[in-house]
Amino acid sequence: MKDKHFKDIGSCELEPMACYIKKFTPSFYMGMHNHAYFELMYASKGNFLLEVMPQGVPHENDSQINVVTVHQGELIFVDAFLFHRLVIEEEEVVIYNVEMQPRESMQYDPYRVNRILPVNYNALIEQTSLKTLANAKTGYTVVPNLSRIDSVFRELISNILRPSVTVEDAGCVRAHILLLFMEIARSLTLLEQNNTHYVKKIYLYIKHHLNQKITLDEIAEEVGYHKSYIASQFKKYTGKTIVQAVNELRISKSLRLLRDTGYSVAEIARQVGFPSYAQMAHEFNKTLQLSPSSCRKIFQNDEVDYDSPQYSSIAIRIKEEDSLLSDEDFQNYYYKKNLKSRSKQLLGY
Repeated sequence: MKDKHFKDIGSCELEPMACYIKKFTPSFYMGMHNHAYFELMYASKGNFLLEVMPQGVPHENDSQINVVTVHQGELIFVDAFLFHRLVIEEEEVVIYNVEMQPRESMQYDPYRVNRILPVNYNALIEQTSLKTLANAKTGYTVVPNLSRIDSVFRELISNILRPSVTVEDAGCVRAHILLLFMEIARSLTLLEQNNTHYVKKIYLYIKHHLNQKITLDEIAEEVGYHKSYIASQFKKYTGKTIVQAVNELRISKSLRLLRDTGYSVAEIARQVGFPSYAQMAHEFNKTLQLSPSSCRKIFQNDEVDYDSPQYSSIAIRIKEEDSLLSDEDFQNYYYKKNLKSRSKQLLGY
């Protein structure tokens, strides 16, 4: 088959060639290389570098190498035949990766899935923001995760790694490939509309450093904007200050630990990053009008006696942008009793 870049994919289907979710350290080394398939890499934790040889430059000429930083919470799409190599400089980086090669329908049709779920990539590129990937003159595109790229990417990898022995298995892989590209298109559209992707990057930074001291200077360095600018823009688009966001997320995680573990309140305060128990108690009283110990008693009463008159619900109202934190570690839930039906309803906070 003729060599194909993403813009030339036409009516081909995409065959997954390899995938992984892997932790990298600075000891990792990769040589400059290229291949006949598309590669997508997502920075789940930490930042990584991709050294890229501009198209048309002989790969022996390393003086024209471009160095691209892919920040935590960003995806990079690498087109076919682009010379590149991965470089790790941080202590620990977690990357999702999938490589897919275009195949003619007659060449790639596992369990005749093409009859059930054919994908017209030409139309998909033409009618969505995926044209940004197809038309990139550099051969690569960095995409901030403004939708559900992280969770959909994980699900795709999970489906690829699962043994495929039925048409249902093949259909799930095909559907998740399509879904990943749709989430990429959605993120590109949102980026074009408001260019506020740094709000998601701020939340990702907070999430991964929640148990540490978080400063505005560190966030500004991670995001790449001046601290005064990100502070004002964060408040504009979320309705809260960065400090408020940090404290709400710490309270959220504290509530899960109070419900699900036997850790002391002081230990929970340490694990979620409150500088002291006194600070934790202050934030609980300000946000929930309850102490951490009172919250634990409420959870215990609800588990023991569904009709306890002492029951009261605990909730923090989270705005839409907080739902962007789709990492499984942050899907915290609690049970809130429906007093009319005497049954429990699962709610997220």
